[in-house]
Amino acid sequence: MEETKKQEGTQEAGQPLTGEQVGEVAGGDGTSCGSTVVVSANPSVTNTAGNPGDALIGIYDGMVDATSHVIETVAKAIKQS
Repeated sequence: MEETKKQEGTQEAGQPLTGEQVGEVAGGDGTSCGSTVVVSANPSVTNTAGNPGDALIGIYDGMVDATSHVIETVAKAIKQS
């Protein structure tokens, strides 16, 4: 049988990870790259934020604002007629 040797820097299964190991797995501290969300339509909508959730929330908030603007504009036009 071939003897297996533990490589330096590897972690035993079931043992907690060190902060450095978590950083390596997570890809850093989370501040170095952002997330971009694109809603494909005509025209498309793009939002970039620190994480995907914030990017989606930004697009949602923008759509709510646009819808509110349209409703308000239509309501004013009807009121003036």
